[in-house]
Amino acid sequence: MGNVEIMLCSDHSLDTIGGAQLSSNIILNGLKESDYNLGVIQPGKNSSKLENVEYFEIGDFKSIKTVARHPFKFINYIKQVKNILNKEKPSIVHTQAQANFFVVAFLKKLHLISKDTYIIHTERGLYLKYNTFIQQVFRLMMKELNTLVTTTQFNMEYWQAALDKWNISLEDYKIIENTAGQHFESYDENYVSPYKDKLVLGFVGRWNYVKNWPLAKEISLIANERLGENLIVKMAISCDDKEAEKEAKQLFKEIENQMGDRFQGAINTTFDKMDQFYYDLDVYILTTLKDGESFGRTIVEAMSRNTVVMTTDSGGSVEVVNDKQLVLNTADEFAEEILYYFENPQKMEEKKKDNRQRVKEVYSLNNNLAKHKELYSNILNR
Repeated sequence: MGNVEIMLCSDHSLDTIGGAQLSSNIILNGLKESDYNLGVIQPGKNSSKLENVEYFEIGDFKSIKTVARHPFKFINYIKQVKNILNKEKPSIVHTQAQANFFVVAFLKKLHLISKDTYIIHTERGLYLKYNTFIQQVFRLMMKELNTLVTTTQFNMEYWQAALDKWNISLEDYKIIENTAGQHFESYDENYVSPYKDKLVLGFVGRWNYVKNWPLAKEISLIANERLGENLIVKMAISCDDKEAEKEAKQLFKEIENQMGDRFQGAINTTFDKMDQFYYDLDVYILTTLKDGESFGRTIVEAMSRNTVVMTTDSGGSVEVVNDKQLVLNTADEFAEEILYYFENPQKMEEKKKDNRQRVKEVYSLNNNLAKHKELYSNILNR
């Protein structure tokens, strides 16, 4: 393999769980048989490497945020990124998250890497959610950026407004929608739910305050009052530490006290079990706080498994759902909509079908890869 032409930079080892890691792996897996020489700079060792991709693994920690807590290790990380980029001289450096974007832009600003380095940055964070200090760091570093990519028009509009305010003009702006990945491209038409004549309601997400789990609990209990024995509620929560796990289990206990075995809660479950989880759902709800989502990948995963999806007014998720009727705010509003679909099964089936079609048209793997290929080709062929 010759010098790397397209270098992706990840804030986390690509064998760990996370939206940016999944997106990076999707790009690499989809383009690994192409004519591009692909590379990845990442913290820590990667136990799930792809063929035809060159990996540059730095240090032992699998997250750059962990590295940053150790000043000397972080300085060494920056030095190694500089050395790798100066040796490989990639035509494109595509940063997939904030920290590595700051590192690469910092190196370019100080002329420690080539001034001709073409930087693409995919920004998954909502501009609104960054504090003033981080916004000012972006302001400083965005001057080195060539192309900004976001996953929704919603997020792009906020970033473009910020760039206009800062008098920064980039070469290009692209919206490349997320995809749930190869596994969610197919659907088992012969699947039969074990919950016949019941409505199965589901919630998925990480345990943190932004995901607003108290609202999920409130929706579940009010829906339970209205549907009774006809309702099954399932939750799958990802917990980063023991304290989060303890709090999630307490939430489960409070719902179980009201619903008994019609409630099923899972913590840090496996991929295969998550796939089954989505297949079982009739309605999926994202309860994130206002403007807390730049996209909402779980929505696409649920839609691909023949599910009605509802969301709070949480940002990019509204764009993905694409139905104002299903953007709600209170537990009572959600419960009313759940009841409506239970009492109108034909409407529920129509909505499920529409959602699967929307995934195929807008959030498919082919759409995601085609847009990345076009982006890279246009730059390399200039």
